[in-house]
Amino acid sequence: MSRLAFSKPSKLKRVGSILPALFIAAIYMLLPTFGLRGFWLDVLTRVNIFLLITLSLDLYSGTTFYLNLGVPFTVGCAAYSLALLNRYLGVPVEYAILPSAAISLVLSLVIFLPSLRVRGAYFSIMSLLLPIVMAGIVTSQPFSLYLGGEGGITYSPLFFSYARGLPVKERAFFLQSTYFYISSIAAIIAFIVSYKVAYSDFGFMMRSVGQDELLAEASGVNTVRVKLVGFLISSSLASFAGSIYAAMRPPVTVDVFIPANTLVPPLTAVILGGMGTIVGPTIANYFILLVYEALWDVIGRWRVVLYMCLLIVLVLLRPQGIVYYLYTKLKRLVSSKIAELTAGV
Repeated sequence: MSRLAFSKPSKLKRVGSILPALFIAAIYMLLPTFGLRGFWLDVLTRVNIFLLITLSLDLYSGTTFYLNLGVPFTVGCAAYSLALLNRYLGVPVEYAILPSAAISLVLSLVIFLPSLRVRGAYFSIMSLLLPIVMAGIVTSQPFSLYLGGEGGITYSPLFFSYARGLPVKERAFFLQSTYFYISSIAAIIAFIVSYKVAYSDFGFMMRSVGQDELLAEASGVNTVRVKLVGFLISSSLASFAGSIYAAMRPPVTVDVFIPANTLVPPLTAVILGGMGTIVGPTIANYFILLVYEALWDVIGRWRVVLYMCLLIVLVLLRPQGIVYYLYTKLKRLVSSKIAELTAGV
């Protein structure tokens, strides 16, 4: 049987399709040179790190529909691994980022591996219990004596030993801008990797598991292998997010295991952005978190109430994800306008 031939877009068209994204990324990376300082530069760094968690959720849960509510466990294990390596083994923070991410990945795989064979909501329930159990362990004796309890583990942040030698006026900006660039590069790489995986042949196998796992097995898809590899890729993003978050924002406290802090914002971005689309949750991640911070100057503590009401309305209006829907509409409009201008020339 002959294979169907699908025409691929020309190289010029492919380059043209990514030019807007490259332009936005370039402008974004230049924000510190344009005068962005202080609070908002720190906020953008935090949002960049949260993007890795959002992509981790969307890449696995958004395609396979196995809702992994244990992401705070992976993030928290990476953060605490970095703090413990620095505190008890004397490993500098700069050299502890990758080992702590690897430790968290191994722990997540060992603990989650049995639950990967569980179907449906049972996987979500099992995954949600893990960060809750870890939060209890961290704050209970005798573990709290070594894990810092509710006060957490303190240490010097990333590159602080170098920044200490700088003038006081330059020290804060050096650390903030360095953290911004590191987190931005990590976010860009994570987005490219997630997008490539989600829309590859392997990504389509992950989607087949989400659509009908029994049918996918009957079609010859090794669903256990697909779920395992997909889990490893997504957990790698969450592990690295926990490591760089801990490296840049000491002390590490039990808050990192609390789902309300580490799970709810990225999960909201995935739902509003459009599960499995990668692009939608990415846009939603920045929109949601930046709007949330901006509301503080407008309505103060009432921002939580307004923010939650807004999210409820958006979910009710379009449960499939409103951000990716608007993104596709805008993209088609821009493409049609460009085509009209090109035809006129």
